[in-house]
Amino acid sequence: MTVKKQNNPLYGLKLEVLLTEISDHYTWPGLSEALCIDRFNFHTGMKSTCKFLRNNQWAREKVEVFYLYEFKAYPYPEPKQLAKPPRDRNIPADQLSGEPNPITDALIDRVDIACKYRIYEKSDVIKNEPVYDPSNPWGVK
Repeated sequence: MTVKKQNNPLYGLKLEVLLTEISDHYTWPGLSEALCIDRFNFHTGMKSTCKFLRNNQWAREKVEVFYLYEFKAYPYPEPKQLAKPPRDRNIPADQLSGEPNPITDALIDRVDIACKYRIYEKSDVIKNEPVYDPSNPWGVK
């Protein structure tokens, strides 16, 4: 059985390569301003930044949206597509990437609006803890 590769520039792209491409073009302070992620303002290294993005899904998806629609300059899709994670979106084959967009207030607003369409599962955020029983504080049965 063959699996058809989806048409997505993020397919097979490592987070470190993505960050290197956009940081070389925009610089870390520029990315901090454009994405409103303070972590980029105090860049302590690629390894720690990648770890931060892997642990924070909202930040990783914001960087991926920025990469797709501002750095690669693909046209923004309709809101139904924006509700999916960036790595699950398909880009039509007839759309080609363009030149990176300069950082402006409009760019910052576009990225923020695009990221607000994304809905996260509550089960990822809230973990159910067992009810505390004062008569059995160690949970011994």
